[in-house]
Amino acid sequence: MFKLILKKLRLTILSHQRERNLAKIISKQILLLTKNKSEINILDYGSGFEPLVINLIHKNIVNKYNKINISCCDYYKNNEINNLNKKNKNIKFFKIEKLRSMKNKYDIAICADVLHHVGIENLDKIKDILRFLRNKSTYILIKDHYEYSIVSRCILRFMDFIGNYYNGVIIPKKYFTKDLFSTVVKKSNLKIYKIIDNYRYYSKIFLFFSNPKLHFIKILKK
Repeated sequence: MFKLILKKLRLTILSHQRERNLAKIISKQILLLTKNKSEINILDYGSGFEPLVINLIHKNIVNKYNKINISCCDYYKNNEINNLNKKNKNIKFFKIEKLRSMKNKYDIAICADVLHHVGIENLDKIKDILRFLRNKSTYILIKDHYEYSIVSRCILRFMDFIGNYYNGVIIPKKYFTKDLFSTVVKKSNLKIYKIIDNYRYYSKIFLFFSNPKLHFIKILKK
């Protein structure tokens, strides 16, 4: 009951502002990175159970290409995959474990607000994910968070609680610092191709957790 109330509260207060704004900026980057292609392949790694962002991205760019192939993976159960594939006709969903055995290659792999849920204390696992995606995709688009102090960490944890607790997602204990993320990228044998910082995902009304400095997008490349 509490989780249902929390979900309704999030939808009432935020009304998918984050999802719409995030889809808008990612769509723009996809168009820029694949401007000479007529067919593109996109991977949404850690797509979650409410794939609104990737559906909005598809809607934003569908008329720009002859063909768009979108794949989404996460730790789904069989019944969850079946339900997602029935509801989302333009996207293919599968278990994240299956990706390891697939030979598919992608133009862009999206990893939006996923890595901090892996756990900043599990840096080796984060590096393994990035190295794996490096071999799967030309570009890796990372959307995540920076913390600067105990105050910003608490704000981010509160945001995660409101946005993810009702789905049973583990709330992180801490988040990336700028130096830590740069180190992880370097040790994953990747380079930062493009930086998109200081973008506001929420209305200024929600100043408490809409500080653009807490959010970042980095596009990575070999």
